[in-house]
Amino acid sequence: MRKTETQKLRHVYTAALVAGTILLTLVACSSKPKSKARERTQTQLKETASQNHFDGGTYCVQTFLQGPPPAQPLHFSYKIVESDPSLKTKDYEADLASDTLDVTYHERWLASDQDRAMISDMRKFNDPKSVTRDIKDGYAESTFINHYSRSDASQWRMAATSLAQGGTPWNLFVSRPTVNRAGDENLNGYDTVKYSVDTTHDTQTDKAALMMFSKLKDYNISGNAWVLKDANCVLQYSLDYEQESKDGKASKTHYEGMVTKK
Repeated sequence: MRKTETQKLRHVYTAALVAGTILLTLVACSSKPKSKARERTQTQLKETASQNHFDGGTYCVQTFLQGPPPAQPLHFSYKIVESDPSLKTKDYEADLASDTLDVTYHERWLASDQDRAMISDMRKFNDPKSVTRDIKDGYAESTFINHYSRSDASQWRMAATSLAQGGTPWNLFVSRPTVNRAGDENLNGYDTVKYSVDTTHDTQTDKAALMMFSKLKDYNISGNAWVLKDANCVLQYSLDYEQESKDGKASKTHYEGMVTKK
């Protein structure tokens, strides 16, 4: 009697084990398609997001200077034009040829009495080959000329950083505004992707990062940028930026930049 009961229990245990194994197999099989479908959906979302964003903080002047010497000379031009005359309008022009870089930086702003006194004192140090300062038609003007060699690694890195941070609108993309891909375009012999940006319909939440960074009440960015395909750096751009500070003061800034083969 005991042997019969033991055999029955063994049969029950074996049947349960087999049933459990089959159930686990079925669950695993049914879950794989869902997992793969979920992965495909996430990949599609990431691809869509990447098409509507670009790295507005990486400019081709950095990429080209950090890479090998170019096959032919390049010219970089970056301009920042301020509507407020008390702010500095800036113009960077740079020429890259093999292992040398020549940079001319010009700035202009409405001169204050302090500016007049300072420039009057410093005018005696003017050197047309490196630096000139002057007052023209009520505006203060300064021009700086610098020459860099790739053999001086520290100065070479500083040149790339100063051009990118001083002459481009990298700070406008702190909050990664949504942009729209406008299509492929060959620009000055480079294969690029054109993007358009317009933040006029963005919410205050969308703009929060830059508003906090710059202590603003509101701002808007509009214009276009062209991103080099193989390097994913900003090759050319034309952007208008409007801001209103918390004290109600409004100003406009126009940014434009390009890289051309000489």
